[in-house]
This record gives sequence, C-alpha cells and structure tokens, in this order.
Amino acid sequence: MNFGSMRSPFGWDTNRDSMDAAALVSRYNQGERDFREVHLSGVNLWKVNLSEADFSGADLVGVDFSEANLAGVNLSGANLTGTNLRHANLTDAKLILATLRGANLERVELIKANLSQADLSWANLSQANLSGANLTGANLVDAKMEGLILRGANLKRAKLKSQLQDERIDLAWAIMPDGLIHG
Repeated sequence: MNFGSMRSPFGWDTNRDSMDAAALVSRYNQGERDFREVHLSGVNLWKVNLSEADFSGADLVGVDFSEANLAGVNLSGANLTGTNLRHANLTDAKLILATLRGANLERVELIKANLSQADLSWANLSQANLSGANLTGANLVDAKMEGLILRGANLKRAKLKSQLQDERIDLAWAIMPDGLIHG
C-alpha cells in the first residue's frame, strides 16, 4: 500500500513511500533534507553524506550507515533496529526516543548528540565517543560498552546494569544515573 504524501498529526507533510539508496542520495544532492517517516529498511548507505537531514520517525531497520556523515541529522523517533552505524559521524545528532536495539555503533562519533529516552539495549557501543551526549532516560541494558567514552555525558535516569564500573569506560565529569557527577 502506498500512502504517498499526507499530513501527520504534528502538522507536517509526511512521506511514507519506500525509497532506495540511489533515490535518497539523488534527492539529498538536489538539496532536499526532509525525509521524515520515510521507509528505507535494509538499504546500503555506506560512506554517504546526509548531514543535517531530517529522518525523524523514519523506518531505517537494518540500514548500513557505516562510515557515513550524519552530523546534525534528526533521527528522533526513528526505528534503527539492527542498523550498522560503525564509524559514522553523528556529532550533534538528535536521536530522541529513537530505537537502536541491537544496532552496531562501534567507534561511532556521537559527540554532543541527544539520545534522550533512546533504546540502545543490546547495541554495540564499543569504543564509541559519546562525549557531552545527553542520555537522559536512555535504555542501555545489555549494551556492549568496552572502551566507551562518556566524558561529560548526561546519564541521569538512564537504565543500565553495572557495566559502567569497567575501568575501560571513560566517565570523567559524566552525570551518573543517580544525578551525581563522576570525578
């Protein structure tokens, strides 16, 4: 079923059409940045530049964004389950309420990103840089965190197990789930 363009309850036009990688990159290169609620499941977007694009509410299950430039992108409310973001740049990205269950975020740059209430359960965050990131209320249960950099990050009310006690995690000046600042 093709829903085409329609009004969302938030007042913006939505695009629920499925799109392939070539069409997305072509539209981006022509200056389009609004890809809200688009369906892109399983496409390969390896090493592409999609900085400042709006993918809020998009279905991005299983997309390969490895080594992509996604700086300043809006992925709020997007479904990124099983997505490969290895070595991607998501500096200043918005991922509020995003679903990243089982996603590969190994060596990703999420500096100053907003991941408030994001679901990162079972995600691979090995050697990722989340310096200054907002993880308020995020779910990090069973996430792989070896070598994770959380310097100055806000983890207030974040859900996690005791894995933050690992000495290979940089927690300098991070706000911990209980609200205390790690020294």
